[in-house]
Parts: sequence; C-alpha cells; structure tokens
Amino acid sequence: MSLFVFGHKSPDTDSICSAVSLAYLKNKLGVEAKAYALEEPRKEAKFVLDYFKVEAPEVLPAGAIKGQDVVLVDHNEVAQTADDIAEANLVEIIDHHKIGALSTDTPISVRIMPVGCTCTIIYNLFKENNVEIPYEIAGLLLSAILSDTLIFKSPTTTELDKEAALALAEIAKVDYEKYGMEMFKAGTSLEGFSIEEIVNMDFKEFDMSGKRVGIGQVMTLDIDAVLSKKEEFVNYINATEFDMLVLAVTDIINEGSYLIYKGEDKVISEAFGVDASQGVFAEGVVSRKKQLVPKLTDAVKNM
Repeated sequence: MSLFVFGHKSPDTDSICSAVSLAYLKNKLGVEAKAYALEEPRKEAKFVLDYFKVEAPEVLPAGAIKGQDVVLVDHNEVAQTADDIAEANLVEIIDHHKIGALSTDTPISVRIMPVGCTCTIIYNLFKENNVEIPYEIAGLLLSAILSDTLIFKSPTTTELDKEAALALAEIAKVDYEKYGMEMFKAGTSLEGFSIEEIVNMDFKEFDMSGKRVGIGQVMTLDIDAVLSKKEEFVNYINATEFDMLVLAVTDIINEGSYLIYKGEDKVISEAFGVDASQGVFAEGVVSRKKQLVPKLTDAVKNM
C-alpha cells in the first residue's frame, strides 16, 4: 500500500516541495510513496516546479485517503489538513510548526523541529539515510528554505537552515540570493487576483482560547497594489465568520507587515505594540509562525 504524502491547504512552496522531496526519499528507501497537494500550488511554488522541471503533484482526490496510510508535512493542525483525515491512517508527521490538535489511535513517527522550514528537516533526513540528493530535488528543497526564511531575513531562520541552503545551492548550481529574489518576484505579483483570492492565498486557521482565528499572509514587492484597495479588503474580511481575521501584507524589502484585520483594535495594539488602525505597519513582523501566531495567541487570551 502506497503512502500518501501531502502538505496543508492553500499549499505554499514548503508544503509542495516537502511533499515531493519526502516522497522521493521514501521511494529511494524502498517505501512506496506518492506526493499530493490538497489544492493547486500557488504562483511561487509553480515557478519553482517549472524552474527545476518537476511535475506538480496531483491534487488529492476526494475520498482517496480513506483507510490509507498518510504522512503529513509542513502542518499538524486539523483545520489545515485534508477534511477526511479522520478516515485515514496517519503514520507520520514532519513539520516545523507548533503542535496542533491532531490525535491518533496508535503511536506514530513525529519529527517536529524549531527550524525555519520543513525542507531543512527533509534535507537532514537525506543526509541521515545517506541518500544522494539529485539536482531537481536540491532545487526544490533550497527554494522552500529561501521562501520560508525570506532568504535568511526571517527570525525563524536557524543555522541548520543556512547550512542546508548553502549545500543545496551548490547541488542546484544557483546563486541563492539572485535566485531567491527571482523566485520572490515571480511569486509575489498580485496582478489579476481578486480580494478573496489574495486573502486566502496563504491562509491558516487556528483555535486561540476557543476563538476561531484566521491569519492570511501575502508577501509582495508591490505594497501599494494592496493598500490602495484597503477598504475592499476590510469589507471582505469583516463579512467572514471568523471571530478574528488578520491579513498580513508583508513587505520583503522593508521587513515588516501591513495589517488589515477583523477584530478589536486593542488586540492588534497589544499583540504588535502599534497604534492600531487598518493598514498599520508592524515593523519587523514577517513570520506567521514565530511572530503573528504567538503574539496574537497571547493577545486573544485577554479579549
């Protein structure tokens, strides 16, 4: 029986690349596995797949995982995974996020590390198992690390991420800084996307003190394209059913995020130390995992 390997909903570069790379490794180790995506990959991930000439993983068919062995990468929250995950046999999780609310009937293999990217963990799995990393897989792993760490500018970046990226850049034969900026430019253009698509482009749902909280994040080099439509974003966000929703529009160059939100101003002010208003700039806030989630979690407790 083949393993189903997949990342989270609204799959970003790490979600796609970690699934493809881990499935490759599993097969090299004699374990039949296939990578899937829960939805179509986002623009940046598509650029990466095209650049390194790797076929995009198939979108997981409805009902396909019932009774099947599955491996989750780059997530472990119920709200972020396949809707029918309870009908599958979860056997392994490889992730770099905080532990969520998933539970299993039997023990499973879990590898969760405080690094900047799931692909950093998978790179080390290749090393531990003495499996050679081919050019295209090196390219995918590198791309995910550069994406998640914002080319090492994110506070989530660790020495393990840097070591992995430098080694992978040699295998992939790219200048990681030049390639990383090319990847960001290709992936951050928001031209042609609707308000709804932008909010949900990189969106994750969380339970914070019993509150249903959504956090969307878009990284772009064209901040004005979003802020010029601020009122439209506010109207869309306020119409959602979330108790609180924050869209972080992250400025890669100036290393901070503009916040558009549904919720009380005092929560935003307390969480990020700003004078809250729609579109306020939170300096230095670029990571959902290490900044947005923990800061909001603490502030929501006091709502």
